[in-house]
Amino acid sequence: MLQVTESQVRLGLSAADKTEAIRTAGRAMVDAGLIEPGYIDSMLGREAITSTYLGNGIAIPHGLPQARDLVRQTGVVVVQFPGGVDWGGEPARLVVGIAARSDEHIAVLQRLTGVLGNPAEAARLGTTTDPGAVMAVLNGGETVPAPDAAAPLAGPSIAVTAPSPHGLHARPATALVEVAKRFRSEIAVRHGGGTGNAKSLVSLLRLGVSGGQPLTISAAGDDADAALAAIRAAFAAGLDESTVSGTPPPPPPARAAPPADLDYDGQVIAGISASPGVATGTAWKFQREELTVDETAPDPAVQHRRLDHALAGAAADLRNLHEEFWKKAGAAKAAIFKAHLELLDDPEMAADAHARIDAGKGAGWAWRAVYEERANTLAQLTDALLAGRAADLRDVGRRVLRLLADATESVAALPDHPVILLAEDLEPSDTAKLDPAMVLGLCTAGGGATSHTAIIARSLDIPAVVAAGPSLLDLENGREVIINGDDGVLVAGPSGRDRARAATARVAVAQRREAEHLERYKPAITTDGRRVEVAANLSDPEAAVKAVEAGAEGIGLMRTEFLFLQRDFPPSEEEQLEAYRIMVRAMNGLPIILRTLDIGGDKNVPYLRLPAEENPFLGVRGIRLCFEREDLFRTQLRAMLRASAEGPVRIMYPMIAAPAELARAKAITEEERRTVGVAPVEIGIMVEVPSAVMMADRLAKEVSFFSIGTNDLTQYVLAMDRLHPVLAPQADGLHPAVLRMIERTVAGAKAAGVWVGACGGIAGDPAGAVLLAGLGLTELSVAIPSVPSVKARLRGISMAEAERTARDALVCDDAAEVRALVRDRFPGGAA
Repeated sequence: MLQVTESQVRLGLSAADKTEAIRTAGRAMVDAGLIEPGYIDSMLGREAITSTYLGNGIAIPHGLPQARDLVRQTGVVVVQFPGGVDWGGEPARLVVGIAARSDEHIAVLQRLTGVLGNPAEAARLGTTTDPGAVMAVLNGGETVPAPDAAAPLAGPSIAVTAPSPHGLHARPATALVEVAKRFRSEIAVRHGGGTGNAKSLVSLLRLGVSGGQPLTISAAGDDADAALAAIRAAFAAGLDESTVSGTPPPPPPARAAPPADLDYDGQVIAGISASPGVATGTAWKFQREELTVDETAPDPAVQHRRLDHALAGAAADLRNLHEEFWKKAGAAKAAIFKAHLELLDDPEMAADAHARIDAGKGAGWAWRAVYEERANTLAQLTDALLAGRAADLRDVGRRVLRLLADATESVAALPDHPVILLAEDLEPSDTAKLDPAMVLGLCTAGGGATSHTAIIARSLDIPAVVAAGPSLLDLENGREVIINGDDGVLVAGPSGRDRARAATARVAVAQRREAEHLERYKPAITTDGRRVEVAANLSDPEAAVKAVEAGAEGIGLMRTEFLFLQRDFPPSEEEQLEAYRIMVRAMNGLPIILRTLDIGGDKNVPYLRLPAEENPFLGVRGIRLCFEREDLFRTQLRAMLRASAEGPVRIMYPMIAAPAELARAKAITEEERRTVGVAPVEIGIMVEVPSAVMMADRLAKEVSFFSIGTNDLTQYVLAMDRLHPVLAPQADGLHPAVLRMIERTVAGAKAAGVWVGACGGIAGDPAGAVLLAGLGLTELSVAIPSVPSVKARLRGISMAEAERTARDALVCDDAAEVRALVRDRFPGGAA
């Protein structure tokens, strides 16, 4: 077993900066016969890529993999800088240089990791004058002890009392970490015989501090006194415990007041409302994930980057959840996500995982080992509240692990009884697997309000919540849950009071929908006499009859690409013609807009054999694919044109970005029209890319109408993939930037005398319907079940007030402010 000798331990040195410290450690490694001198440059090269600082004053500089041939033998040296060397904002006192040709050094690193959990021990080794003390720990001659309760800690200290009634549980510990991280000093919290790092939430929770227990807090560094003063003030204020201070934490800036009371007794999993309604039932996971991680990996530099990216992605996801839940339930109820963020930002966990990567482990394996080890420690605490934080840590850990998995195995399965379906997300092809009679509601870990899950749920008229986070998939099948699509939450293990509230909400929804259903054929005329046409979006020709029965005044969007999915070859001209004829006859004279093939992006058709694309949303999709596969385009156009002989058919091209594309599409259409021998039809385009908006005045001169695809327009304007696991929740079509693009589109169309409609998700959104009408759109095309409610919503408002609200929305800062504005002006409907 590798042993550290006295000649490999150098104490009491100094260095002006990190570079000099690394060179000093490197020269010691050369003197010990571990490396060639050139390896020192590789150590500096690695440091330029990623910091090797672990925490608690310990750094482990080492070289890049490609310089391994400069390593003579595996070993380590320890160089001590008692005065500290700035290592990217943290003082390093113990610098362990590593030379690795084999894995013999792993045991030393594992013992070093043990020091990281004990700030006092790290401080002792960083200032000791006895090389034997360092050797004893790293060679395994002694265990890393908890400091003796009577032993003084380095630096000034203060005595405080843990807040009542629950001590240092997640919320007050999070508050303490936030204060400690504002200071450069190392800060330790001593409780009984244990010491925790005040900047590490897990370290504090592992102390198991109950309410009213005495604590000693010490600090070492140039701002130690200021740090202790701030910490003393934080304890005096109760560390965000409302029972002590009575003062809630300050809210995030520029956020609207919570619109709903989400006071549930069961476990609340917060997401984003995708489809309204309330349902109670048993949970069932559509996809059961098995995450596989490789224990070893050949390139530590790549693994370091993978871990950093996963941590950053999970943190962004949690920030989104915190802000969204704060808007709905207030700061106190959103505090759990704040605590989760601190768990994720724990310097000791990250340092431990990076150390394991340096020992040759894969990023996913290292991260799982770290969070499971700490979760097991928390679970063994005697305080039930603190032990319960183990579940939170596993939740956070799994959130990161999903981004690090080397393989994910999913098993799709549906039971034979009605359930509330839980899923990572749903693709268009998944719709074929759903029986509406067996799905009471949908809740997904990913996605956003414009995701496929939201579209599917609104089409099926079932409650849905999206972007609920990975912890959703930890719920076991068969557990009772309540889904509240209005509030955007799933409640697991509801109480009797929760069930009663859900039942009351269902009755209210049923009564409102019954009233809307009775008046579904009335036109949507505002209180001051302005009419907005409400049409339906279709993906299935057979649904045309349902659209008429729901009160739709036409088909505003027929997604013809669904005729091309779930099959091994494209539909023939006759097959398409029959599908279009079914709709024309069912609509009995009402207009139908047939959108030409919109494949690509998030829709893939294997038999088309499209090449893989780095970013399919910016690749060959929509009209671009029609030009690439002109044979399919011409076949489809002929079927559409032949169907127009039986009723008012309009043809619409997707993803038009420039006048030249429109001209080419129209020319091909005209050639096929002459071949078929039918009368000209109205031609329109989808406005869904910024270039189309900027060229709207030119494009409007060549078409009969515009239909704004708000889902795609939103993702392109905000540069946010609407299927992205982190960004999707922010891709809100009511963002002022998107509304300004819509305003500009309407202005360009108006100058040419062209009408404008919308067929994206926000057209069926209560707030979206009001704002789109106020911006000048004269047609809204929505999911069939939403037709009666949107018509009722428009009949209950004044167009003058909608126009005033739309103007005010254009100068808001974000979508949350826009929704709050609509909610205040039109309190009768959810925003």
